[in-house]
Amino acid sequence: MAARTESKLSAHKSKMIDVSALDWAPFALPGSFFKPLHLDDASGRATFLLKIPAGEAADAHKHLASVEAYVVQGSFSYPGEGSVKQGDYVWEPGGVIHQPQSDPDEDLILFVVSYGPVQGVEPDGSPGGVIDNDLIYAFAKEAGMHHHLR
Repeated sequence: MAARTESKLSAHKSKMIDVSALDWAPFALPGSFFKPLHLDDASGRATFLLKIPAGEAADAHKHLASVEAYVVQGSFSYPGEGSVKQGDYVWEPGGVIHQPQSDPDEDLILFVVSYGPVQGVEPDGSPGGVIDNDLIYAFAKEAGMHHHLR
């Protein structure tokens, strides 16, 4: 086994966050809550926990970049596509438009890595508002949970 040499270790700028100390704050999707973890403004990537109350449907939206999610608690489905449950992983490609529905009996909590903005889709199909890192930061700042983000 190779000996570890302290002098060769570089200084790092790792972020270590006590997520349990963060409160659930209102998020851009009506009726949803989040805990912001990281924003990478250079790439547009955002990492956060997302909570959607039992039985709620997210507003229809379009991913302008891909999204990865791990189901921490609960389950949700995409009409016509299938469903995922606690412990499952989902990857959503950029360009997809959908309206996920959470389980009626349990709150949904997702660990989300979004690689770019999400755009709302109005009932008539026209583009809605955009959730990007600036908006995520604004929600975090309003909740007093922004100090570790930028």
